[in-house]
Amino acid sequence: MNGTFLRPVFIFLVAVALLDASSFAQQAASDASFVAPKPKKTKIESNPIENPAPYDINGVVAQAFKMKHPLQLMNPLAPRKYGDGHDNVTWDPDNPEKPKGIILFGLQW
Repeated sequence: MNGTFLRPVFIFLVAVALLDASSFAQQAASDASFVAPKPKKTKIESNPIENPAPYDINGVVAQAFKMKHPLQLMNPLAPRKYGDGHDNVTWDPDNPEKPKGIILFGLQW
């Protein structure tokens, strides 16, 4: 018994293990009648929640960045849609008819 008996036993055990492992393989013939169901597509409408900024940036510089044609800020004959200029002017509290200065960059919170 110097291995002559163990060699056929080992080959037999390997063959049994391979046959057993092949039973877990996929089936040989496909089942053509089976069709997997497709999940229904549902459209979810989301309403984005807009949080207002805790501060407001205003002034001539901020308005120029927001505009498509910023040079219209200096044009005295510019259309009304570009603003009338009163939004970026500070007024004297003692004399409301007299402008005091121009707001170049301002923050409000």
